[in-house]
Amino acid sequence: MSRHWKPDEKIARMRRPRAAAKQSSWPEGATAGLLVVAAACLAIATLVYEVAGPRDVFEEETSR
Repeated sequence: MSRHWKPDEKIARMRRPRAAAKQSSWPEGATAGLLVVAAACLAIATLVYEVAGPRDVFEEETSR
């Protein structure tokens, strides 16, 4: 059976640069874009509900 490989001490481990670790996880303007998309979805849903939603099935009272 073979032995497990153990690297020599001379081999340097890869490390992330500190500048890359400090970057934000969101690209610039992503939050604003996400809010615009959410507002558009709400507007479209409201419009579809108004156009294709349930109608008032009761007749309005007429003056006698």
